[in-house]
Amino acid sequence: MPSPIHKTILRSPRVALTFTAVVLLVLAPIIAVVIYQRQSVASEKINYSQLYSIAENTSTALVTIEGDVLTVRAKDGSLLQATVTSEIARQGVVELFRKSKVPIEFQALRPGLLTTAFSWSIPILTFALVGFIGWRAYSSMSGRDGSFKCTDTSNKQNVTFAEVAGVDEAKAELGETIEFLRNPPRFGRLGGRAPRGILLAGLPGTGKTLLARAAANEAAVPFLSVSGASFQEKFAGVGAARVRRLFAKARKISPCIVFIDEIDALGRRRGRSSDSASADQDQTLNQLLIEMDGFDQSSSIVVIASTNRPDILDQALTRPGRFDRRITVNLADARGREAILRVHARGLHLEPELDLQWIARGTPGFSGAELANLMNEAAITAIRDDSEAIGRKHIEAARDRILMGAEREGFRMDEDERHATAVHEAGHVAVGLAAKHGDPIHKVSILPRGGALGVTQSLPDRDRLMKKCEYLEDQIATLLGGRAAEQILLSTMTAGASNDIERAVEIARRMVSEFGMSPLGPIHLGASDIPHSQTLLDRIEDATAAIITEQLKRACDVVRTEEKAIARLVSLLLERDTVDSAEILECFAKHDVPRAA
Repeated sequence: MPSPIHKTILRSPRVALTFTAVVLLVLAPIIAVVIYQRQSVASEKINYSQLYSIAENTSTALVTIEGDVLTVRAKDGSLLQATVTSEIARQGVVELFRKSKVPIEFQALRPGLLTTAFSWSIPILTFALVGFIGWRAYSSMSGRDGSFKCTDTSNKQNVTFAEVAGVDEAKAELGETIEFLRNPPRFGRLGGRAPRGILLAGLPGTGKTLLARAAANEAAVPFLSVSGASFQEKFAGVGAARVRRLFAKARKISPCIVFIDEIDALGRRRGRSSDSASADQDQTLNQLLIEMDGFDQSSSIVVIASTNRPDILDQALTRPGRFDRRITVNLADARGREAILRVHARGLHLEPELDLQWIARGTPGFSGAELANLMNEAAITAIRDDSEAIGRKHIEAARDRILMGAEREGFRMDEDERHATAVHEAGHVAVGLAAKHGDPIHKVSILPRGGALGVTQSLPDRDRLMKKCEYLEDQIATLLGGRAAEQILLSTMTAGASNDIERAVEIARRMVSEFGMSPLGPIHLGASDIPHSQTLLDRIEDATAAIITEQLKRACDVVRTEEKAIARLVSLLLERDTVDSAEILECFAKHDVPRAA
């Protein structure tokens, strides 16, 4: 009857292989030593003088020479061994034996103990290595390798729903499913069942994985977590085997939650290509569809998946019965951002007068991950300044670094380029202040940041869920304000406006081809691979060019009107490099007035 240790080794291929390798490593040198000792014959050690005396008499039956070692076999069968390192002395002794007509044999040098050990260890280790490679290949092809782990991580998460802020609707829907797993009779008394699957969709950094981690902590049921990319391997059929292995384990421990992170790596639309890689991925997806559709009504297995590309998922995967619910995790509004900031501000030393609501208002469009990065960058800036706490200036510096890039402190421009950059940025500011529907100008700088020589920063005063035509036109005009200032005030054009023109043309083209904000009416080009007539494309380009021309003319009119104010701002920029909103308004002799909606 096998012992418990033997049973454990038999159950685990990894343990069995490790045990075998250790045994081989121990046996190889032992075998080598035994063989070496068997090859060695017991003999008595003598010195050169004794050897010389023996050579002078006739009691020797055989002399064996192996390098500088001479072995003398006496007529009674005893062995005497002497080491003679001097070649001349060795030749003299051999000559004496020859004169006495004693048979002399020359043998090749016998390998030492270390050489013998190596000669026996290398084949054994080679055999073990080949066995290991074969075992790994078999394990990968059968889906049993250690690179794919579907372990229960419910006890390893330290995130609760209380620490997930800004996504209250998603928390409510996810919490309802968790409550179903905790108390099935409450929801099943009218014949209902738990959702088969929940798809968390949203932009990167909005907290999809964080929600899943909180669900793992709140569920009080086993939580199997895997990555969508972990199902792919170089061997065909591995992905499908791993899917079967995952759901087989889920059925054993149900009720449970299975979380697949970045499911778009696994659930892309089938039939994209005819190559073997796509065929294997389609086979993996087919297996996932079969497993999710084969749930027993009482199995209590819920699949939660996250993705930021729901548009590329296969329709069979997102239909009811597989992923019954699709929870969209949106960017947080101002109140949500404030709640997120409060979570990330825990453990940070903030100045008492620092208002998190002010930070939330000034970070529209920031995701939860970007807000966490903002607070971390502010903390690093405060440490660099040897400050005792994080203040408003550190938040400003961190936000500038994130939005505009790091300052290129070692970069220096000559005076002509600095003046041209100041005029360009002042043109942006002048048109931005004149635009009634645009975003307020927050700061302008001619310090090189990232790849730009100067930056004009606009911060929205509110979250814009719907952008009007007037707002987009003001954006285009503000972007072209730098080129307008170059043409009118410098009588030239620079390449620094290339990015502004690119962004302005992109907005104008979307106004024409997606939003229907042009004389062409409501048209939509759709996907880029859909063919369109050349006439329609030409009309779209003409309408786009007309919008750009009109807004450039508008920007030029503003620059001519505000020429003196622009000159004041240029002088201030050349003096200070960076000018904030209050000083900008003083240069243009304007007061801060509410913007039109």
